[in-house]
Amino acid sequence: MIVVFVILGGLLWLISLLLLAFSAWAFYKLARLLWAKILSALLRPGTAQITAYEISTPDPDNQDAQDSRPQIRLELDCERHGQHFQISLGPLTCEELFPALDLPAHHVACWLSEEDWQQLLDKRWITIACDWRQHKAILTNQIRKDRRLLLVSFLSLSLFALIVTLSLLQH
Repeated sequence: MIVVFVILGGLLWLISLLLLAFSAWAFYKLARLLWAKILSALLRPGTAQITAYEISTPDPDNQDAQDSRPQIRLELDCERHGQHFQISLGPLTCEELFPALDLPAHHVACWLSEEDWQQLLDKRWITIACDWRQHKAILTNQIRKDRRLLLVSFLSLSLFALIVTLSLLQH
């Protein structure tokens, strides 16, 4: 009987260690994600010049393809404090690209000819935020989403702290 209790106690101890390790790993991943969102939300939007582009149309017969509209990959020339650096952006859908070009998004416009794409994108400036630390570009609508997410998270955390404080004051 004692052996059974020792074995069960050992198993519970091992399971608690595994749960502790998993929760530490999950907290670490969540903290990294939150830190990345904070850094991207603090980026200032600016402009970058399109130096090259590539348009690819997914094969509709491919089972992994969720959308058959063209996807655009851009090469950008960003400037920060007088220093220029090249950044890739994409693949983007037309709905993501057109607002960054200050154009109205329309699903029919995705099917432009190669000449029309060239006229639209060649040497064009795009509204974007360039993250020079990670050498990546972020669309300004993504920055707005990150800012809203951080605001909601901050308000939720503040409300939670207020509720806990008020419940402690009542006792």
